[in-house]
Amino acid sequence: MSLFRLALILSSAFLLSSCASLTGPGRDVHAANELVQNKKYSEAVSLYRKVIRERPDSSTAADARYGLAATLAWYENPQRDYAQALQEFDEFVRLYPGDARIRDAQNWRHVLRTLHELSKSIEQLKRLDIRHEEQRKRRR
Repeated sequence: MSLFRLALILSSAFLLSSCASLTGPGRDVHAANELVQNKKYSEAVSLYRKVIRERPDSSTAADARYGLAATLAWYENPQRDYAQALQEFDEFVRLYPGDARIRDAQNWRHVLRTLHELSKSIEQLKRLDIRHEEQRKRRR
């Protein structure tokens, strides 16, 4: 399965999940989910973080943490941050091991770690290519 397809499936599941409560932090998570659907990613990220910060032990903190992580990884988000998304999914798995979305979060973590390793490999190859090009120019 392609990375894009996996991201689309996981993100769709996240976007379609409903909040247990639409009062207090539940309302904020629902509003953040709507912001994501309307492609207002930075506002959604801020709202998810607000719920996590203000109500870390609330019943909707897991929804906010998962929503935050998925939004940070969402391919359409121009401010996506895979490293931060990985940290948020790591924290989600650590804090909510019994959550129904745990397998999805673990899949996200695997994909994001793979992307991170691939990115590191590409950077190493770029540096190597630059060194070879510099050596070639010096030989002339």
